[in-house]
Amino acid sequence: MKLTRRDFLLKGSALIATLGLGGGLIYNHFGKSVFTPEAESSADDPILVVVQLNGGNDGINTLIPYGQGVYYDERPTLAYKQNEVLALDNQVGLHPSLAGMAALYKLGKLAIIQGVGYPKPDHSHFRSMEIWQTAEPDTISHSGWLARYVESSLMRSDNPLKAIQIGNAASKAFSSDKLNFPVIQSLESYQLIDPKTAMMEKNRILKAFQDMYNPDGQLDQLRVASQRGRDAYQSVEAIHALSANYVNKITYPNSGFARDLQLVSKLLAGGAGTRVFQVQLGGFDDHADEKEQHARVLQQLDEGLTAFYKDMETQGLQDRVAVMIFSEFGRRVRENGSGGTDHGTAAPMFVLGGRVKGGLYGDYPSLTQLDNGDLKYEVDFRAVYGTLIDKWLQGDAAGVLGKSYEKLTFI
Repeated sequence: MKLTRRDFLLKGSALIATLGLGGGLIYNHFGKSVFTPEAESSADDPILVVVQLNGGNDGINTLIPYGQGVYYDERPTLAYKQNEVLALDNQVGLHPSLAGMAALYKLGKLAIIQGVGYPKPDHSHFRSMEIWQTAEPDTISHSGWLARYVESSLMRSDNPLKAIQIGNAASKAFSSDKLNFPVIQSLESYQLIDPKTAMMEKNRILKAFQDMYNPDGQLDQLRVASQRGRDAYQSVEAIHALSANYVNKITYPNSGFARDLQLVSKLLAGGAGTRVFQVQLGGFDDHADEKEQHARVLQQLDEGLTAFYKDMETQGLQDRVAVMIFSEFGRRVRENGSGGTDHGTAAPMFVLGGRVKGGLYGDYPSLTQLDNGDLKYEVDFRAVYGTLIDKWLQGDAAGVLGKSYEKLTFI
């Protein structure tokens, strides 16, 4: 059966758009696979998984100051009773939906950095997230902090999968003039073929790609684009081959966030050599009816992270992987008239892993000494980034962030 133009566009070009890759993906300039053992990371290389909570997570109802009466005064409908809170000490505790994270905290595997923010905070989702992703609060930057880490520490590697974005949207944290970073939605989105006609369909699409991206006879300025198209097709098969080594011993919950974390696990199991991943979870912009919605998305966060950590333990990777969780800002102390909270400032960050020194870090921001109704931050988020770059990823934090920041002790 002839491969129509519509079939090709639907089944073929979607691969390149979904993958979001450029450059030589599978073979280096010597024609050697970048996934050979020489190009893979060593067994001891640390891995960072960044979890981005989109919408502005309510940090006050995530790490709950149940020991302060003002919490109940300012949130008459949103506050959780003391016996509902998963107490960490006699002052603060986790939201009732975070039972798995509370258990990991008790095992010493979860660090909570309290009151994280930055000077002159911005209440815009777009601008504040841009600040977190570029680590540049004072200027409009076109360079992401994770991209700068890769450029400064991992450029010697030919592996195109040294840093990967998982999900539906690219992050400015990976913005770079030097490198392209894969954006992978799911392995399922790469399934080109019906299993019943697998070989025939595969060969037809491959031939269509090869014909389309045959550089012979084309102008020199088109040769690079031609090679990228061919490489994009090859990269799909490579990623599938990597995931084939994964043995599913853990039951993940049925959520997109959990599936994204499981994809991280599959790529790690396949020896992709990836050092940095980012995944996202949305639904945190709780201007109205917060109590039910916030509980639901925090449950997705908790169940996904708990399954992922168990999966890392099953693979023996828990000591190589650290997970950092952040949101673009917190919420205001006082609840609004719609059963929700409005854009605020400081909020907790979380770092999870087998070698993490669990506990509470920094001071909880005052609920009474506010900046126009907002919490005053206690820890600059770049101190958390810098700690992870220097002490976990073994990079150059001052070079990535522009200057040195306080080093925390959770690693």
